[in-house]
Amino acid sequence: MRTILCFGDSNTYGLKSDLLTRYPRDVRWTGVLQKKLGEDYYVIEEGLGGRTTVWDDPVEEYKNGKKYLLPCLDSHKPLDLVIVMLGTNDLKIRFSVSAFDVSVSMENLIRTIIKSDAGIDLKAPEILLVTPVPIHSVNNPDLDQMLAGAEEKSRMLAHYYEEIAGKYEIHYLNPDGRIEINDTDGIHYTEKGHRQMADIIEEKIREIFPEN
Repeated sequence: MRTILCFGDSNTYGLKSDLLTRYPRDVRWTGVLQKKLGEDYYVIEEGLGGRTTVWDDPVEEYKNGKKYLLPCLDSHKPLDLVIVMLGTNDLKIRFSVSAFDVSVSMENLIRTIIKSDAGIDLKAPEILLVTPVPIHSVNNPDLDQMLAGAEEKSRMLAHYYEEIAGKYEIHYLNPDGRIEINDTDGIHYTEKGHRQMADIIEEKIREIFPEN
């Protein structure tokens, strides 16, 4: 059995557009992915709403992904694959960071995984870096304030993330244009979007582990 850790934010958690409630396990992309992959795989869902790459959030505490990454890897090892999909929350205006800053922060996380012994035989696990689906502007005054300028920056992440994947020779996926986002907040997936994400992640996993 292959073990896959999905390390992400509210879209891995399965947050709905009301920003309060969560889709059921069998609707979230991680749950759909588990069903599609079958008993040869164990999919571990590690999604946290508001999770950043490396930033301490002065408003929402305990959201720093870097601080939890190593304990998370250690508690679930040995891992065959770690899927990392973060960066959207870094774009909140209170962090005042550029798309390049987000990419450097993501690189920090990738290096942490590569240096770990969380994989098979105490080696590093395979890594799949996924660019978050870009933010879509909606008529929501609160979000417009919190994410001012974030839409453009979110569209710049793919270029930087692909460069990181090439530099460290890890797997990469850009789901932009293939995932349905709700029109209430312009960030979180619809139920259809979760199914779409599960489909493209499954396809990528089959490429990474063709023998399965």
